[in-house]
Amino acid sequence: MLKKISAMKVRQNLGQVMNEVSLRGDEYIVERAGKPLVAIIPIEKYLEYQKELGGSTKQLEELQAEFGKGSVGEVVGAE
Repeated sequence: MLKKISAMKVRQNLGQVMNEVSLRGDEYIVERAGKPLVAIIPIEKYLEYQKELGGSTKQLEELQAEFGKGSVGEVVGAE
């Protein structure tokens, strides 16, 4: 379940938040002054994202090496 929480409330209840994320699979968006700053997600989901991004990151690094030292955005044509 995705929940929103203030940074202050996370500081006050970090243990409880960690338990809800690790044991129940809840996810949190931490906000400061009503603006989303970070997400707290289960480690399994984080590792899955890293695995998925690993292939993409490697491909971008290979393209960057092939086309010179431009930024990744320049290499893939983004502006």
